[in-house]
Order: sequence, then C-alpha cells, then structure tokens
Amino acid sequence: MNAHPLREALNNEVHSRPSADAHAPMMVTQIAVITGETDAATERDLLRELAAQMDADIPQTFGNHLTIDLGTNGNCVHLVWERHTEFSTYAFSQACPDALTHASLGTAFETPPLAAVPESWRSKIPGEVLVGINLLALTATANDIEARLPEVFGTNKCVGAGMSGGRAGAWTDFHLHTDGLSRMVVANTTLRPGRLGRLIQRLLDVETYRMMALMSFPLARDITPELGTIETELSVLAAQTASIQSLEDEQRLLNRLSALAARAEDLAARTHYRFSAARAYHQLVERRISELDEVKREGLQQIGTFMDRRLGPAMRTCTAVADRLEALSARIARASALLNTRVELALQEQNQKLLMSMERRARLQVRLQETVEGLSAVAITYYLVGLIAYVLKALEKAGQPVNPTLATGVLAPFVLAGAYLAVRQIRKRVTRGRHTDG
Repeated sequence: MNAHPLREALNNEVHSRPSADAHAPMMVTQIAVITGETDAATERDLLRELAAQMDADIPQTFGNHLTIDLGTNGNCVHLVWERHTEFSTYAFSQACPDALTHASLGTAFETPPLAAVPESWRSKIPGEVLVGINLLALTATANDIEARLPEVFGTNKCVGAGMSGGRAGAWTDFHLHTDGLSRMVVANTTLRPGRLGRLIQRLLDVETYRMMALMSFPLARDITPELGTIETELSVLAAQTASIQSLEDEQRLLNRLSALAARAEDLAARTHYRFSAARAYHQLVERRISELDEVKREGLQQIGTFMDRRLGPAMRTCTAVADRLEALSARIARASALLNTRVELALQEQNQKLLMSMERRARLQVRLQETVEGLSAVAITYYLVGLIAYVLKALEKAGQPVNPTLATGVLAPFVLAGAYLAVRQIRKRVTRGRHTDG
C-alpha cells in the first residue's frame, strides 16, 4: 500500500514536545521571543552555533522542538527550544542544590541558568523578548517557603496557591525585577519528577500565553477613537439618507459610505489576526490554570482569581472592540445597500421618464412624417399636373380636339392620389429595410 507523504510527520507530531522530568531544587529561565511567522532556519543555525560553543551534541536535523544539554555534567544547563506560530521559547534549566542554604532565597536569582550562556550568543537571538521569567523549584513544604517569600519578592504583593491538589505550592508577584525578568517560586512536597515537570511547564505557559494575549489590548485601545469617529460619521450619513432630494445627493452619500467602508475594512485587516490570536491565547491560559488544580491558601489570592480579575477585563475589552468593529462593518454594508437601492430606483424612474419622453417624440415624429407625406404628395401632384398641362396644350396647338383646362382638372385628383400612394409605399419600404438591418 502507498503511504501518505505526511503520515510519518503527523504521527510524530504528538511526540514533538515531550514533557520533561524536573528534579528540585532547580531553576528555570524561560524567555519568549516574538519572531513572527517567518522561517525558523535562522534560529536553528543559532542553536547549532551554541551547541558548538558549549560542546553539546545536537541532531543534524530537527523541527520545531529541540532538547539538548549544554556544558559539563557538573554545571550542565538543559535547554528546551520550541518554535510556535509567532514566537519561540528558550527554556534554560539548571540544578540549584544550595538555594535553601543561602541566607536569602533571592541570592539564587542572581545566578540564573541563562547566565551560563555566552552573552555574545544571547545578543544574536532574533526577534524581540516579550516574556522573561526565572522559576525556582525547591523541595520543601509550602509553609516553609511562604515564610521566606519576602526574600524573593520584597514588599511586592504575592499571588499563589497550593498546586496539584495541595501537593505543591507556587507564588509569583507578576513584576519585572532589576534583571528585567519576573520571578516565580515553586515548593514541591510530594510530586514525582514527571508531575513536577508538567506543573512547571503549565506555570510557564500561563505567564507566556498571558503576555501573548495582552498584545491585543493596546491595539484595542488605539483603534477605539477611530472606531468612534467612523460610527459618528455613519450616524450622520444615516440621518441624511432620509432627507436627500436628488440623485446627485444620493451618489455623494454613497461615495462617503464607500470611504467609511474602506476605513472600517482597513481597521479589520489590521486587527483581525491579533484579536483572533488573543482569544486563542486566553483560552490556553484558562486551560492551563484549570490544570494547576489550585488549592486556596490563607491570605493569598489564587493565580486563577488574579487572572480572572486582571486579564479577564482586558480580554473582554478586546472582544467588545472586535464585535463592535464587526457590527460597524455590517451597519455600513446595510446603509450602502439601502442607498444603492434608492439610487437604482431613482435611475429607473429617470429611465422611465426618458422612455415616455422618447415615446412622445416618436408619436410627434410619426405625425410630422404623415404631414410631410401629404405635403410631398401635393408638391409632386403640382409638378406632374403642370407637366401634363404642357402636353395637353401642345396637343391642342397640333389641332387635336383637346381642352387642356378641362383635362387638367379631371386628371389632378387621380395624380394626387397616385403620388400619395407612391410616397407611402416608398416610406414603408424604407422602414422595413431599417427593421431588417437591425
């Protein structure tokens, strides 16, 4: 049997992003870089360059996911690279065995795994960094770590909860710290490495997709004034539609409506992708939060509650603007259709009047032709009778018994009738010839 050319690729797609085991204590630095929907060849070449610099083994060919170990076993940095539709993530993880023994947990954040990567290589990463987070995972009880949160977050208000039904805990302040990255702390009590790895990935996904979803919010605020201007102009045009008097006014309003439609379509083209992506990212955030299986901790706001109160209004604003833009386009289309109908009716009325005028002119032309036919017959009769009179007078001079005056008077009516019939016959033949040519 012939195999489909995509069979192997589609079958391997479910294995392209395997979940990794996580062994606390450890720290993960993940950055998300906006790259756009461009070819990932540049990033793959850059990853090969990093592997060469840090003596790491790297596959000759790989797709949109790569997992490699950088450096020696004693100071090994684990890198997971993933290519998404419009962004890429680089997750660097490293064991952090002495984190709990430091006088301050904040000290662990001073040497994140990203610091082990050459700065000259980091500067070559294409795109713009949107998300950067340091996540510290420790083997300890939630109560022990919660008492030391000020060492990491200072006076910032923390958000957190028990995770995986209370078998772990996680806290963050959603602030950018002096290193330009946000911070998160995870306390693992009884989770196995596989469950801990999935928990860390979900927490990182929440932060990444939250920021990706929020990219639509400034755009929604920016286009709102222009959207209001178009709506106001449309209302004015709609009011003027009911009071227009002439076809010129209708065409002028139709041109203005066409201009409004072009502006609305331009807004839709600039925002459709971003708003659609925001809805998808927001759904991913909600799904990841539901998978965290949060348990309320006294005095702390849960991550899910925080997102619902902070991210939710922004997403509802984007949805409202998108719906408003779609409704505006529909209103413009209805107004244009209504005005087009009025213009067509006005044109039909003008055409009807023109046809009636042409009919009246045709009738007048027929009457004029009949009058001309009569006059033509009289003129022809006059000349023919004159010629006949000359012949009759010549016969009288020749001695023939002819009375020219009497004969002319008798023949005149017959000549007139013959001339009239001849003119009508000629007109009928000409008219028939025109119809045949048409």
